[in-house]
Amino acid sequence: MKSLAVSMLTVLSLAPAAWAAQPLITDDTGTQGKGAQQLEWAHSSERATQGLGRSRSLAGAWTYTLGATDQADVFVTGSYLGLRPASGRSTSGWSHLTLGAKWRLWELESSQTSLALKPEWLLPVSPGREARELGVGRSSYALTLIATQELPFGALHLNVQAGRERYRDSQDNERSLRYSAATLWDVAPGWRLALDLGQQTVRSAQGAEVRARFVEIGTIYSPSKSQDWALGLIRSTDNDKPAAATRTLTGGWTYRF
Repeated sequence: MKSLAVSMLTVLSLAPAAWAAQPLITDDTGTQGKGAQQLEWAHSSERATQGLGRSRSLAGAWTYTLGATDQADVFVTGSYLGLRPASGRSTSGWSHLTLGAKWRLWELESSQTSLALKPEWLLPVSPGREARELGVGRSSYALTLIATQELPFGALHLNVQAGRERYRDSQDNERSLRYSAATLWDVAPGWRLALDLGQQTVRSAQGAEVRARFVEIGTIYSPSKSQDWALGLIRSTDNDKPAAATRTLTGGWTYRF
């Protein structure tokens, strides 16, 4: 089974650029509205410790989102990785293109409760980039069920995500399941604070299983309705042997037009 630090990099560092409220890992049911567009840029720096080994990863990701209808968005995400493993050579390069959609399938205006589904399709990378652990060599996918409850002081978001990473060598394939919850507080005009908690389980093709828990604290500053600036700090630990602990600093910018 590949190191969980690599799997968690995808989850905790790259994916947030495709989600509605940076810097959260947990998504919300919000959509852009028909014809509206959004550009996002996210950067993250991760340090992982596993036994005596220490590794570092840098990631940059961009996302373009288009409101196909008032209830549905489509998006594309691209990402660039720089990896410095505990042993071996450093490497860098482009990772996956991800195509996806988010459909708000149900909402109750009286209680401000809503549900959404988000399917994602990861396009494969070349054999050379897969060998350098910059991505997977066969098409992979994920599906997320999202619930949002608006609250007097902010909002609560709940996610359940199931995914599969498919390599050219099927013995490396992995399945993942993630549960997470995030709360946002409106603390001042233009300012929100966030707390994000969750657990992810990764299972290899051979049946080996690793569980990781994460917590994130973050802040979002919105100087206008069209812009957000975000900053988050993520810490995760797993039950691998030896156990791995990671710290990730992530920041991003969102522009809606």
